[in-house]
Amino acid sequence: MNTIELDELTRQGLKKMPVDFFDNVYLGNTIEKALILCIDIRNFSDFLRSNDDSIVFPLIQSFTTNLLSCVNQYGYNCSYYKLMGDGALLIWDASNQETIDSALTVFNSYTDFLNDYLFHPYPSLGLAGALVQGKAYKYEISAEASQLKYRDYIGYGVNLACRLQGIAPKDSLIVNQDLGLTGLVPVKPFVWSDTAQQNASLKGLRDEDRDQFMLYDRQ
Repeated sequence: MNTIELDELTRQGLKKMPVDFFDNVYLGNTIEKALILCIDIRNFSDFLRSNDDSIVFPLIQSFTTNLLSCVNQYGYNCSYYKLMGDGALLIWDASNQETIDSALTVFNSYTDFLNDYLFHPYPSLGLAGALVQGKAYKYEISAEASQLKYRDYIGYGVNLACRLQGIAPKDSLIVNQDLGLTGLVPVKPFVWSDTAQQNASLKGLRDEDRDQFMLYDRQ
């Protein structure tokens, strides 16, 4: 049987990803105040419909490659990250000034890179997202036949981040009320003019999360 030796940095990196080597050790704990960053490309569906595969595939490959580099450079202290097509989910097991600064740096740095370089020929494209403080449950399950295990996060906080991300304007980051009230993120009011669409998009959220969220105020 062939064996692969991994150094400690590689093992630490694997612990942040959805798949790791099976070691008969399982995680399963609730994080009351996780910090969750969910980001996505705005207007990507229109871009897919309007462009040939020879344009779309290189762009999304470059987007993903550079996003991973950005996460490794500025979000290295995150607890978990997962790519999701034209977006990503990053989670920190604690919400404090250090982790918040990391999340904002990831968003700001990658937004600037996209606007200045990768998305420059396609001005309708842009990054948007949500940064949320909320409850998450961290768990692992085994896939012993392949000697791998799968890890993920679920919970209201994760659902909240994904829902709020969907209504964020291009180049903007929505912040939920719990995080905004900490004073650790500069925020400004955000009013969505289409109330009916807002209610439909945020169905299943608590009343205060549907009505009371803010925009990150980048200084």
